[in-house]
Amino acid sequence: MANQRRRGAAGALFLGLALGGCGSAGPTASIDVVPPQKALQIVNANAAKITGALRASGSVDGYFTTPENRRRSYHADAVLFYLAPGYFRFDVKSLGDRQLLLGSNTEYFWFYSKQDDAYYCGRQGVDEDVPEGVPMRADQVIDALALAPIDHSDFGAVGSNESERFQLRKEYLSDGGSPPVIKQVVFRDQAGTVTMKSSLDRYKPLYPGGPLLPTSMVAQWPTARAQMRFRVSKWTPADQVSPEGPQFATPPECSSSRRGGSTAGN
Repeated sequence: MANQRRRGAAGALFLGLALGGCGSAGPTASIDVVPPQKALQIVNANAAKITGALRASGSVDGYFTTPENRRRSYHADAVLFYLAPGYFRFDVKSLGDRQLLLGSNTEYFWFYSKQDDAYYCGRQGVDEDVPEGVPMRADQVIDALALAPIDHSDFGAVGSNESERFQLRKEYLSDGGSPPVIKQVVFRDQAGTVTMKSSLDRYKPLYPGGPLLPTSMVAQWPTARAQMRFRVSKWTPADQVSPEGPQFATPPECSSSRRGGSTAGN
């Protein structure tokens, strides 16, 4: 039971830290779900302008709910690296002390939580159950930021029989502005329950004519009662960062003999 509580707390911590930003809670204009084909056009047109690695730095604030039903708030600094389509690193530190590390490359994805002082490492493309303490993979965070190209498979329906209401597994919302951008991404489980919602706001071009990138990112997990906001102080091109760079290197804790499970962290 104690171990379950510890894993639950770690999961809540991760849910809180994964995304977010200070300041405005989100857009004030009316936003609506856009049809899949329109969402494909919006996301992919912007993603096509991302021609190299990106770096974002900022501050993270939010709260999570403990297994004892207590709400806890916190503040930390975060640095994010992204290189299309699946290279990702989200490093959260408080006073230089790492609280969370989430990353992926073409072979593996990994998650570190100070709460457990342990790494979880999984292999890309392997259909396996992710432990309770690792409720999200790096590829879902990339989707939540609407940075990577998408296709029709991203919208698959939830519901197990014809009598159930058809519901998209993932929904994209926009406010109809010009140029159009994604304002929310909603994720649902197989029962149609919203498990995560990311709100994206205050878009700015990386450079004139370049991709539009959100500087306010808010994530909510209704079932976990967690929320996090990440205020991006600056997006910059990271031309020196390559797929082989240290930012995307599989952590040494994920040794070949122990990949696919938890390992003690440093």
